[in-house]
Amino acid sequence: MKHLILLIFIPLTSFSQSIDHEEELPALRLSNNFSKPYRVLKTTISDKSLFQQYYNNTNLTLDYVIRYHFYTSIDLNSEKNQLISMDGTKFNLSSKNAQDLTDEVILLVSKMYFGEKEFKVFKDLKKN
Repeated sequence: MKHLILLIFIPLTSFSQSIDHEEELPALRLSNNFSKPYRVLKTTISDKSLFQQYYNNTNLTLDYVIRYHFYTSIDLNSEKNQLISMDGTKFNLSSKNAQDLTDEVILLVSKMYFGEKEFKVFKDLKKN
C-alpha cells in the first residue's frame, strides 16, 4: 500500500512543480553587465494574458516590451509588485494593473545606468 501511495504522490508532486514554472515569464534577452543578467518584475497579477495587451500605440505586447527591451523576467502571482534590478536592488512598485506596471518599470529602468541606454534604444524604436 505504501508503494502505491508513493507512485500516486510522486507524479502529482512533479506536476505541481511544473505548474510553478508557468508563473514565470523568462527574460527574452540577457545582459553581460552583472552576475545576474536580467531584472525581475514580481507582480501580484496572476493572469499572464493581462500582459498580452499592446503597449501604447505599438504592435508590441506589454510582456514583450518588458522581457525583451528591458531584460526583465516576470514572476506572476507574487506577494507584492516589485522590481529587482540586476545588482539585486529592490524597488517596490505602486501600480496595480499590467499597463501601469509596464510604464512604471520602464520609467524606473530608464533612470538606471544600463537601463538608460535600453530606454533610449526603445524610445528610438517607437519613433519609427
